[in-house]
Amino acid sequence: MALIGVVGSRELPSAWASRVAQVVGSLAARGHSVASGGARGADLFALQAVVSHGLCKGSVVFLPGVVSQSPWACRGSLQAFEQGGGSIVPGSASPSASRDEFVRALFVRSQALVAACQGVVAFLSGKASGTWFTCQAAARLGRSVVVFPADGARSLRSLGCGSWRPLQAWAGAYQWVPSVPAGSRCKHGILVQHCSGLRPAQRIEE
Repeated sequence: MALIGVVGSRELPSAWASRVAQVVGSLAARGHSVASGGARGADLFALQAVVSHGLCKGSVVFLPGVVSQSPWACRGSLQAFEQGGGSIVPGSASPSASRDEFVRALFVRSQALVAACQGVVAFLSGKASGTWFTCQAAARLGRSVVVFPADGARSLRSLGCGSWRPLQAWAGAYQWVPSVPAGSRCKHGILVQHCSGLRPAQRIEE
């Protein structure tokens, strides 16, 4: 059973909650478990779907700190998730952590999530710098990266040598496809999964 990250922007509109739930249900139907980050927005929608579908066992939430540091809107769902058999992985940020320490812990949390997963599905809205960091980290490890851009395909960013291609299985989703297989060298002479500098311009293949 593969663990798949379902993450995204804190600013993802609530109208997208049902779409996130559909993806969680689709992943579960394929025998996958879900990992998420315990934040508001897309993370919370994913967590709520896991709890409501009874998919807690085998699923994991990665936090930057502990549950008591999580947003108020997330704590009830986190408690229900844990009571349902879900696993919560606390992060390095202590309750007395400074803002800078907490932000660093957020990035460490995202890297730990990606390392534990075979792929990432991200819901993007607005700037979403943290979510793009997670996508970049996944690409660097050669993980599968699928995104739902709430602001349209023009908001997609390049993850290096490769292109975004529409994913037929999920309407409105795009999958990052490296230009050469993971472990091979791209046109820049480096391993393609390490060629992940985020740039505004990108090519989308139909």
